[in-house]
Amino acid sequence: MPFRLGKLWLLLLFPVGAGAFIGGAYLFFYQGGYRAPPTVRVQFESIVVPTASVAGFVEAPTPREGMFLLDVAHSNNFDEAELSPLLSRVASRGYTIEFLGERDHGGASSPPGRVRLALLEEKLREADSFAVILPQDAYAKEEVDVIERYVEKGGRLLLIGDPSRHDHINSVAEEFGITFQDGFLYNVVEHDLNYRNIFLRDFLPNELTQGLGRITLYTAGSIQSGVSLVTTDGNTYSSMIQRTAPFAPVVKAGDGGVLGIFDITFMIPPQDALTDNARFIANIADFLTNGQRSFELVDFPHFFSGPVDILLGQSSLFPAGTAMKSLLLTFETPSELRGVEDLLQDTVFLGLYEDARDVAQYLSLARIQVGETIRTPFTPAIPSDSTGLVLLHQGQGGRQVLIVLGDTESSLHRLVELLGAGGFRTGLVSDSVGVYRLNS
Repeated sequence: MPFRLGKLWLLLLFPVGAGAFIGGAYLFFYQGGYRAPPTVRVQFESIVVPTASVAGFVEAPTPREGMFLLDVAHSNNFDEAELSPLLSRVASRGYTIEFLGERDHGGASSPPGRVRLALLEEKLREADSFAVILPQDAYAKEEVDVIERYVEKGGRLLLIGDPSRHDHINSVAEEFGITFQDGFLYNVVEHDLNYRNIFLRDFLPNELTQGLGRITLYTAGSIQSGVSLVTTDGNTYSSMIQRTAPFAPVVKAGDGGVLGIFDITFMIPPQDALTDNARFIANIADFLTNGQRSFELVDFPHFFSGPVDILLGQSSLFPAGTAMKSLLLTFETPSELRGVEDLLQDTVFLGLYEDARDVAQYLSLARIQVGETIRTPFTPAIPSDSTGLVLLHQGQGGRQVLIVLGDTESSLHRLVELLGAGGFRTGLVSDSVGVYRLNS
């Protein structure tokens, strides 16, 4: 019996001891209860939450003619719907919009390198402006060289990157002396609900900044070098670059023919309608559609801007005239056979060497002589048997005159065929003259 009472006593003491231990530990570690800090009273009038507002913008653009080319051949990391505000404004100015490459149902597709290079060369011959936006496949050097020559001839180039999306935009940009830098810009003092949604008010006077008071970029980065068109304020910093100088998300380069923008989000609806973003997009559309690019013989037939008159050196060349008319029609260039030259109209002259006197003024300006030999400033004298000559003359007001001469009717037909197939480019001796050895 005493043994049983002892075990019972131990059972009663165990929970009492455990409770004492826990209570002691609590008293040892307890540092006091939570005391709320005093309430800070802020006047309602001093609370400022900056947000971007919708700015009404209506325009009446001037109609123009031209073609805007958009790259989708380098696995470009965007959707066409994101560019709808820009594309609609370009179209409203009378420009046609074409694409370099095609997209499959899974997104952008990229053709093989040689195919892509040939496609780029062909499409840029007719383009007045060209956009490279977020290319995930880097441009090859040969492709960049083609773009550089295009810009040198006055073609407009738009380059767009975005810090939130992978791209190889610098594979093109660095050729023109600018670099899209790593990191994004942010402002914790003033922003549109998020510190990466930055306001910009500092604009260099330029056609691209005309009428702007404030724009909003939603994922912007900094572009190094070039002419800074839009710069940040002193409260804006980069996530990767340690400096206090202003950053430039919008620049010009390439003697003004290249526009670089390090943000795509500002033109995506509904952001395109906030602050002065719509006006900025309209200014970009103007930049893309008001250039004056020059053309060379290699660009045949895209240097013709309207209906073309076809003149014949003699009536026996009528078949060559109809062949040229059909050729131009394949490029959607209307033409008519005429008997008299109109000095205000784009013109093609088809003739034999004996008809050269009819276009002597154009041959003389190019310092070309046609007789038993063909003499040009770029070649030694060439015997005229089984040969052909092509000359592009660019007159005042943008008038284009293409002169096609052969030693025989057969040679003339062969030249028209070469123009259609693109083979004439292998015989170019200058930007405006081609001389060819032909089989009669």
